[in-house]
Amino acid sequence: MAKSRFSFFGKLCLKKPVLIIDGNSKNRYDKIVDFIGLMEEPGMKLIKSNYYHKMILFSIFLITFPIVTVGGFSYIRASHTIQEKVNMGSLQILKQMQHRVEQSLRTADNALTQFTASSSVAKLLTNDVREVHRSSSIQMIEELQEGLRRIQTYDLGMSDVQFIQLRYQWKMTNKGYEPFSSSEPDWRQLLGTKRGSYWNIGENSIDLVKTLPVTALEPPAAVILKVPYEEISKFLSVDAELGKPFIMDSAYRIIADADSSRIGLSVAAQPYIQQLMAAKNEQGIIPIDMDGISYNFIFSRSVYNGWTYASYVSIEAMTRESQAIKWFTLLVCVLVLAAGVAASLFGTRKMYIPILRLYQELFTTSSGHANPLKGKDELQLIGEKFRAYVNTEKKMSHELQYQRNQLQDFFMLKLFLGEAEQQEIEDKLLVNGETWNSLRVLVVQIDTLDGTKYEEKDKDLLLFAVNNIVTELVQASDRLLKPILMDQSQVNLIRSTHPTHEEAIRFTDGLANEIQQTLKYYLHIKVSLGISRPFNYLKGTHRAYKEALEALNYRIKLGNEAILYIADVQPNDRSLPEYPEKLKNDLIDAIKLSDREQSYRLLQQFSHEVFSVQLSHREYQIMMIGLLTDLLRVLQESGGLLQSLYEEEKSLFDRLFELQTSNEIVEWFFHSIIVPSIRLLEEQRSKQYLRISEEMISMVHSDYDKNLTIEMCAFRINYHPDYIRHVFRKEVGTPFGEYLAQYRLQIAKKWLTETNMKIAEIAEKLQYNNSQNFIRYFRKMEGMTPGQYRNTTDNGAADLH
Repeated sequence: MAKSRFSFFGKLCLKKPVLIIDGNSKNRYDKIVDFIGLMEEPGMKLIKSNYYHKMILFSIFLITFPIVTVGGFSYIRASHTIQEKVNMGSLQILKQMQHRVEQSLRTADNALTQFTASSSVAKLLTNDVREVHRSSSIQMIEELQEGLRRIQTYDLGMSDVQFIQLRYQWKMTNKGYEPFSSSEPDWRQLLGTKRGSYWNIGENSIDLVKTLPVTALEPPAAVILKVPYEEISKFLSVDAELGKPFIMDSAYRIIADADSSRIGLSVAAQPYIQQLMAAKNEQGIIPIDMDGISYNFIFSRSVYNGWTYASYVSIEAMTRESQAIKWFTLLVCVLVLAAGVAASLFGTRKMYIPILRLYQELFTTSSGHANPLKGKDELQLIGEKFRAYVNTEKKMSHELQYQRNQLQDFFMLKLFLGEAEQQEIEDKLLVNGETWNSLRVLVVQIDTLDGTKYEEKDKDLLLFAVNNIVTELVQASDRLLKPILMDQSQVNLIRSTHPTHEEAIRFTDGLANEIQQTLKYYLHIKVSLGISRPFNYLKGTHRAYKEALEALNYRIKLGNEAILYIADVQPNDRSLPEYPEKLKNDLIDAIKLSDREQSYRLLQQFSHEVFSVQLSHREYQIMMIGLLTDLLRVLQESGGLLQSLYEEEKSLFDRLFELQTSNEIVEWFFHSIIVPSIRLLEEQRSKQYLRISEEMISMVHSDYDKNLTIEMCAFRINYHPDYIRHVFRKEVGTPFGEYLAQYRLQIAKKWLTETNMKIAEIAEKLQYNNSQNFIRYFRKMEGMTPGQYRNTTDNGAADLH
């Protein structure tokens, strides 16, 4: 589905190029097309990318987690804050209600206290209105009634104020003066043992009782103020914040409630009353559950009369506002989350494109398809690829270092064997600007293994240890390149920067003695050292190496464990010429390659090397005879007939002895030996080339319908594939593969005109991978398809008939 959407959008963009107005729009368009192209890469659909999915999930998680966390925390915090505010508000309203009730009760109490403190009340405590003068009694009763009426004017809804004269058995009520009747209750028993001022809970009212006088143990009178329960309940109001307020006395009996049916009920058996009794605070909140509904039980104890003011606040009512906050927070979180997810999808795609391109660069095969992920993500595979590259690089570095050491050893071998060119010596040794006053070759050889713990089979290992120890002893500043092993000898090229010959000798003696003693101490073997004459040019290294070896030969006279200077054992300093072996080999190679100019130049260099040393005439002739012998051997090995050059082989040597100067010798060698040899080799090579090309052509003509390759042809005629490839192209003029393809094309044209073979059958017989490749090649070479070619030839034949 995703690919269809991308494909449609890509086609739409490609079909509407007129929408591109400016450069910026063009860039955006190109990016969109590139992105769509990446999405539609074969084998690399974006929807199947493990890493892309992980990036999306991680981006969504990064957005979702903080939004959900912050939103949830905000809602929980807001809900908790609202509940705290509602609880505190409810508690404050409850306190206000308590304050109003108690203020009214205190007002009535104060009024009653003022009344009891009046002189008229005091007279009634000691005088019996029944015995005093009638007018005085009436006056005292009227004053008492007036005082009681004043108390009832306070807005407390008092139903009655009674004055009880306990001593003289009469009372004053709303009905007036009344003596105790026979049915009158025992007031002293009703008042009980309490004295002073206190609140008493009656059946229909709440009574404020004051005994008179307050301090009397047997009070003669009492004043009772009756407040109906309904009057107290008027101070209670039911709303959403306060809940259902009510008032309980000290025995947890409801004395005021908005629901009058609850007045007088005892709630002491309720579970929350037990929590209330256990609570030590004067006010607080207790969570309760009634009838499956959660409430907060809010209470406040009164220190005035011991009552408890309480209310139930529904949790649902309290959280109604927080629910609105919850839905609003959820809506905001969903909107922010949707915007974040959209941004993460876009951003993830933008960030993933470079990773996708890098993956395709690393894992795209020759067929244009990227390798499957195989349960891994792209970065894992890229990391594995780079780790493989790093490991490969490390292996190559180690290999290159090893090869470098091998090349260095090989160069040292060439230098000591005299096969290094002057230019090669300068490139290898003089690149860092090394300087010296003199050079010497120092050769270390083991004298004997007799009397040691080693056997002859251990000699190679011993030489390796000797080379390592000597390498450590000879400082890098005192040698050129590192020492090497050559033919059971350890060889060093020592350089000296000492200004005088005597200092150089002392340095060489000290180094030789140190080498000898160290090897004896650590390896328990005896060694001898051969030291060449000093020389200044690296070209003389080969001669110095031979001198050091020659010096070691004098152990037969001086014994083992010797340090032998060639100048001491062979004082004659006459330099014998060296046979230029390398120049001779290079000359033979030039002759084989038929390079006459190079052959002539190398021959002149060879002559210069031989004649640069002062020798006798006979010694010069011996050197040149050696060159002649080597050249004749090469001709004989190549199958050439010497009789084709000269009638008798000995005439060549006779002619060489007759020559007088070096120039004559060079010219004679070049024209009489080298040029005929090159001509003879070219004739043989031409015959060989012709034979090889004919054999390969014969194989093409006979095996064109087989999987014929240049390697198969080389295997049949026992030559290297590169060699016969070069020979065939030189002799035939076209590469082998092209010749084979052209011959197969001729066969195909023949089959198209002379047979009814199908094109696919022809392609298969001619070793094409499929018929499309055959048709493509045929059309390229002939300008038409095989079918068109067959129809053309058939029509031409029909026209002739």
